[in-house]
Amino acid sequence: MNKSEQADQKSYVHRYVDYARVLLENYNGRGPFHLYLKKYFSLNKKHGSKDRRIISSLCYDYFRLGAAVSSRISITEKLLLSVFLVENKPSGILKDLEPSWNDMIENPLPEKIFLVKDVFDLQNIFPFHDELSTEIDVVLFNFSFLIQPKLFIRIRPGKKKIVLQKLKKANISFEIVHPDCLSFVNSENINRVLRLDDEAVIQDYNSQQTLAILKNEITGKFEMFSVWDCCAASGGKSILAYDLFKNINLTVSDTRKNILKNLSDRFKRAGITNYSSFVADLSVAGSAKAIQSSFDVIIADVPCSGSGTWARTPEQLLFFQQNEIEKYALLQRQIVMNVLPFLNPNGYLLYITCSVFKKENEENVAFFTERNALRLIDNEYLKGYEVQADTLFVALFKKN
Repeated sequence: MNKSEQADQKSYVHRYVDYARVLLENYNGRGPFHLYLKKYFSLNKKHGSKDRRIISSLCYDYFRLGAAVSSRISITEKLLLSVFLVENKPSGILKDLEPSWNDMIENPLPEKIFLVKDVFDLQNIFPFHDELSTEIDVVLFNFSFLIQPKLFIRIRPGKKKIVLQKLKKANISFEIVHPDCLSFVNSENINRVLRLDDEAVIQDYNSQQTLAILKNEITGKFEMFSVWDCCAASGGKSILAYDLFKNINLTVSDTRKNILKNLSDRFKRAGITNYSSFVADLSVAGSAKAIQSSFDVIIADVPCSGSGTWARTPEQLLFFQQNEIEKYALLQRQIVMNVLPFLNPNGYLLYITCSVFKKENEENVAFFTERNALRLIDNEYLKGYEVQADTLFVALFKKN
């Protein structure tokens, strides 16, 4: 490469950093960052696929450092620091702008963290220490934000052979986490090979485990039983329940028609046709008037802070407001209190969040048992920070 080409290359690298810096300076956190990026790229067609990938990666690396970086350094310096800590392969950006870091980028992450300890404090990545459950290992949790979570799929019953054949034929690398769960690099485009929702479901590893506590409790107790997925969203837990139990009468609800329309389309792909659905804002008392019966099982996968999934949406480390925790906890209490009248005697309530905050989890569990005729059977954190997955909380109650 001659001097002119080297100058052009360095100029281009500077432009990548500048594009990322401007995007970060103008982002206000009011919507998901991926939508903000999507809008920016749609308005700026000059960026090709390589440009989009590099700029996006720079921004997300930046967010992953959370609140751990010294206020003494600029956005540009933090961008370079984030590449050094988050990436593990030689970087064209660091090669030109911070070559000494590029030479060490493949070093173990703890070594890299030690090298920059003057400007980076690992324990401060996650900013809400006082709100964390004592069940969470703070060091491992903070460390996990510097590592991209994996993509997981759950293989549908009877589809394992065809799924494995298709993946191997397409030369797609994967790991078998357990017999029906596979993991991939997060950027893998699975839907180019598999029929999603029919053959396999994209579902985080720990999301796949949320119904295990229920299955262990009720196996053999019902020939047929009724299930209400009261905050169904895209229907992932409903499809999981259908696959695990088969012998269920399923009802789903959520707050908007378009959510249930998308869920209906997904159910068609999944082969689920026999179910009931209705729209209801269950935070409002009396909103479940459409229900004409009660249920043996209510799955309440409630709206939450999502703090257990912030390794996938790391912008939340900088933009989430602490007062939102209390608001979510109150919303969760309203929903559960409003659905409990529809739970049969000796029926089961499965409470799920993807939060690591005690107010949304342990404190709400205490509230539910103190205010209602509920017996707590078990509750646990499904800790994803050790396996590059999400961290979720589940609690199973039985109605006395």
